Amino acid sequence: MGGLRVVEVFDSLQGEGYWTGVPMTFVRLAGCNAVSLGLGCTRWCDTPESWEPEAGEDMSIGEVLSRVRLPRLCLTGGEPLLQLEAVMELVTAMHLKGVRVHLETNGSVSPAESQEDAFDWVVVSPKPPDYRIARGWEGRVDELKLVADEGLDAATAERVAASHPEAVVCIQPEYGRSRTEDRQAPRRGAESGRHIRPDRASVERAVALVMDHPAWRLSLQTHKLLGLR
Repeated sequence: MGGLRVVEVFDSLQGEGYWTGVPMTFVRLAGCNAVSLGLGCTRWCDTPESWEPEAGEDMSIGEVLSRVRLPRLCLTGGEPLLQLEAVMELVTAMHLKGVRVHLETNGSVSPAESQEDAFDWVVVSPKPPDYRIARGWEGRVDELKLVADEGLDAATAERVAASHPEAVVCIQPEYGRSRTEDRQAPRRGAESGRHIRPDRASVERAVALVMDHPAWRLSLQTHKLLGLR
């Protein structure tokens, strides 16, 4: 078995989206392509410590497997698919253990053929300024998560949703980082991201989008509101 570059492994409740409130083990992988692609999410990303591919530590698939005690695992980042080969090994091992695997991706990396139906739940969160999703994700997305920052208007959200009609659409206010976190980045401690309230203008945008599109739903980062990881 190969290995992964891992920033952190922890148990918590899923704080956002369709599975809000469900216990999961979270595996945050190192490396992100947001800066190199010029994505606007770098302004409000709350985990900048995961951007560098050298962040965290090397862990074998077996070591990660030994840390998972809950029936659901959420792979997040960073951008998890930058470590695709090792990720697929981990998914196979988790399924043998009876663990369902959720993936959180920005959608910039095209899925491999070997990836088809590998994940039990796929969340794609395309980023500004263009909110583009790579080819190959058609029909594979379970949930679209759109952050209601200044660049997200109704036409953009509708375009993204129309390209993936199979997906649940979740509109989420922008939370970003506090000034304290900006000074401490890229450090992420136990208190990082706690008790942060969303930007008020972003809340209004998100609510307006959902009210105008009743099939969509509002997603809140409840782990931040509750002071959880």
